[in-house]
Amino acid sequence: MTDLRSRASHIKLLCTDVDGVLTDGSLHFGAESGHTKAFNVRDGAGIKWLQRVGIPVAFISGLDSPSTWQRAAQLEVVDCFAGSLDKLPILEQLCAKYGLKVEEIAHIGDDLQDLPLLRRVGLAACPMDAAEEVLATAHWTVPLRGGRGVLRTVAEELLKAQGQWAGILASYET
Repeated sequence: MTDLRSRASHIKLLCTDVDGVLTDGSLHFGAESGHTKAFNVRDGAGIKWLQRVGIPVAFISGLDSPSTWQRAAQLEVVDCFAGSLDKLPILEQLCAKYGLKVEEIAHIGDDLQDLPLLRRVGLAACPMDAAEEVLATAHWTVPLRGGRGVLRTVAEELLKAQGQWAGILASYET
């Protein structure tokens, strides 16, 4: 836990895959010829907490889906990249935009297309049901399945490591 806390203390941007992390990876097809996804409300809370303390969140998804864009807009996630399986150039773009080193970025991923990012960032996390190769690469396997609050758990760890958690808790006191 010491290494995790140390890594988390330096993070200034959280990137996340969507399908298999913010969702359970299921796609529900309907009559409209589109598909829907179920997002966990706890992850939304974690995103808002990070934004509140100045840590932006970026969605980096291989699947271009209206549901992803809608959730990003709802949560005011301004860095939403959907429809590209080559995620490394997006990481480089985000480093340039925010003036960050890759060591100051965390990424949550669950499948092979996330490996290039997970191998480079300062904190690599994944859900417990991630692909075997991702589990072997990540610094931290969050003990939750994708779509069950993985990002919220990572957000809490980042906030605790950076001394911000007490302020988040205080905002809920009456």
